[in-house]
Amino acid sequence: MSVSTLLDEDTTPSKAPNLMEIAPVDGLPPSSIDAGWFHAARFGMFVHYGLYSILGRGEWAMYFEKIPAAEYNRLAEEFTAEQFDADELVGLAKRAGAGYVVFVARHHDGFCLWDTETTDFNSMKTAARRDLVREYVEACRRAGLRVGIYMSVMSWQWPAIFTGPARDPKGWAAMVNETHAQVRELMTGYGRIDYLWYDGCVVPGLGDASIRARYWRSRELNAMVRRLQPGILINDRAALPEDVSTPEQHLTPAPVGRIWECCQTIGNHWGWHHDEPRPKAANELIWQMIFCSRHGGNYLLNVGPDASGRVPDWQVERMQEIGRWMQINGEAVRGSERTPYTEAQHLIGVATCRDRTLYFHLPERPKEPVVVAGVPSPVESVRMLGREGQLTFEQTGDGCVRILGFADVESANGVDVLAVRLSERPAHTPPPSLLVARDTGRHAPAEAEVNPAPAQEMNFSQTLAFGAPTTGRYRLEVGVVSRLAQSLAASLNGHAVSPPLSVECRDYPLALRLPELRLKQGEQTLELSANDADFSLYLWRLQPVWKPMPVKRWRMIGPFPTEFEAQGSSDQVKAAMGRIFPPEEQFAEDVTYAGAGGMAVKWTVGRGSDDVVNLALLCGGEQAGVCYARMVVMSPEERDLSVLLGCDWWANLFVNGELVRSERAPEDFEKDGAWFNGWKPMPARVHLVRGENVFLIKCHPGSTDNWFSFFLNDAGDLQFRT
Repeated sequence: MSVSTLLDEDTTPSKAPNLMEIAPVDGLPPSSIDAGWFHAARFGMFVHYGLYSILGRGEWAMYFEKIPAAEYNRLAEEFTAEQFDADELVGLAKRAGAGYVVFVARHHDGFCLWDTETTDFNSMKTAARRDLVREYVEACRRAGLRVGIYMSVMSWQWPAIFTGPARDPKGWAAMVNETHAQVRELMTGYGRIDYLWYDGCVVPGLGDASIRARYWRSRELNAMVRRLQPGILINDRAALPEDVSTPEQHLTPAPVGRIWECCQTIGNHWGWHHDEPRPKAANELIWQMIFCSRHGGNYLLNVGPDASGRVPDWQVERMQEIGRWMQINGEAVRGSERTPYTEAQHLIGVATCRDRTLYFHLPERPKEPVVVAGVPSPVESVRMLGREGQLTFEQTGDGCVRILGFADVESANGVDVLAVRLSERPAHTPPPSLLVARDTGRHAPAEAEVNPAPAQEMNFSQTLAFGAPTTGRYRLEVGVVSRLAQSLAASLNGHAVSPPLSVECRDYPLALRLPELRLKQGEQTLELSANDADFSLYLWRLQPVWKPMPVKRWRMIGPFPTEFEAQGSSDQVKAAMGRIFPPEEQFAEDVTYAGAGGMAVKWTVGRGSDDVVNLALLCGGEQAGVCYARMVVMSPEERDLSVLLGCDWWANLFVNGELVRSERAPEDFEKDGAWFNGWKPMPARVHLVRGENVFLIKCHPGSTDNWFSFFLNDAGDLQFRT
């Protein structure tokens, strides 16, 4: 399902990013569409079925195995769908507790599972002679589930998808017209459609969303859809944000207020694969659903019927296990709300919330007494969902609730849920939270590691020695537990820290954060002391304060031509990353150079405050090739500096002409010549000289897009100029 890197199979990164996702960006307008049904469901089922199911090697078999269309299309003669039962398929989703289904009407191979007039390459012209989309839609209506349609924007039936619009303008136009016509058919011939799930909006070598949207006429396409289907939800994969963000195979919540949904496979593949290496356990899938629910998102879980149209037994079993859990605990995820309380990490387990009820999802049978912190509203009741037995509770003035009686309550083998009913809705203020390492998602800097403190005894004073890797700004967090709610006096390197740290709840481990600190590289000493009761310091974390370098900090130039094109190899990337282009030899502000496609390129100053530097757009947008970005950092002294660099494909960083090594594995660097690769910003340490330091970033694009994000840990004394 993911958009390929458009490389040979043996050079494709194993965790290549999905280029169709729009990265989470604050400030996207909230959807004006009523998504009440979507939020109420919180769980849906994805279905990938098509000609690729006959091969049993995943939905990308045609592409990765380079099967010619004429050969691949003969699979239609074998497509019988003899065991495809739409009512059974939709019934599986309903029994699992899903509120909607998304059915793949056309994947990237271009095969249509409905009676289309645009091409004979459809299920009505196969041995099956069936309109599977119609059967699916009608089954959803009989079952009372909402209807979602997946539509690949691109189609491998057209050579233009590999050569691009510039080389084959007529073929490209015909392909786009076919997509528009087929979407119109789906939006007019099957009654009400609740959700349109695009994918595969690719323009070879050109990744900027505005460029892709223009070449696919996405605004025109979606305007037509909304005229034909008022109230429909549209996802973000036609190069426009629209209503729903759709992270794939990773749990990355969208910004608060944005509708989002994570899609996941039960195993590793979307389409049926005869050799699934690692099917996920039902509990793993349930925890993923809980994560989405506590962050106000939906969970779309895929099944892939085999060649006959039958869902494999092991997938059915996973869905049935989820269904049994949902039958008991569904109220804890359906209609869940995203609040500071649900985003915090609690001692008893993570929480979801709906109206006046907090739901705690228990990873194991809790030890008594169970303490729930940060509950200022009076508690009306506590209970275990679907479990016999009486729980009792005591609420104290420090906002903590102590719960007893778990020994008398039966436990399930899966994830138990504790429901705490309040007299009023929880306040939207952050509660006490544990100190834990949190996954920040694909684009944001990672959190620093959480470390155990050397001594964990209870005492009236505690000392922690730690080191700052480089001079910079940091947040120091400590995990403490105290016998009483109290204030702790803090001093760092012999200097008092103000204000004192406040322990809100007794006998409860929580994270305390010191004010932002400016630290010199080297050893540091923190001292904590109390007057009222003894306490323990058991965890700590030193988190760098990362400062993004926005577009306006950089000068850009490019693209410069390389041998790499769609379906190129990593050897071509390595050759380009090792080749010295003019920006690596000199900075001539007004000199013009020969760029890709015969265009003339020169240095240009960035505009705007975006933290992502989109070279595909800033350097012309119509040609692909190596691009550079240059920034000058003025340092008052010689010292080391911690930096992060994330990129869409491949990048190298030079500081004062020296190539910088990241934490990427050397063997990976040997394959493609890049020390930075991937959306997650990768750390590195650079050496600054006193005065001027020239930062030069070299980026190589893949099939689409060419951007980078750059962060540094600024102590506050650095100056920047383009």
